[in-house]
Amino acid sequence: VVRRVSTNSRERCRQQNVNGAFGELRRLIPTHPPDRKLSKNEILRLALRYISFLDQVLTDQEVKGGRRGRAGNTLTCVLCSAGEAEVLLPQRKNP
Repeated sequence: VVRRVSTNSRERCRQQNVNGAFGELRRLIPTHPPDRKLSKNEILRLALRYISFLDQVLTDQEVKGGRRGRAGNTLTCVLCSAGEAEVLLPQRKNP
């Protein structure tokens, strides 16, 4: 019985840590509306898209001379693959 209580306590602590990490990740993803509830699956999918986008922005900047900083980006709503939430991704203005 003591072992089960200890195991349950550790599992609750682990779940709280996982949920806290998902909450932190959720706050880093720019979405519209910003307070929309997302499932863990949606959070992971949107985070992957956002990371991929940021990686592409860095790659594009390195190809164009290694400049860092603002390159005429504006925030635009883009529907996520699930079609339920929107993620705000910077879109380049055409010169």
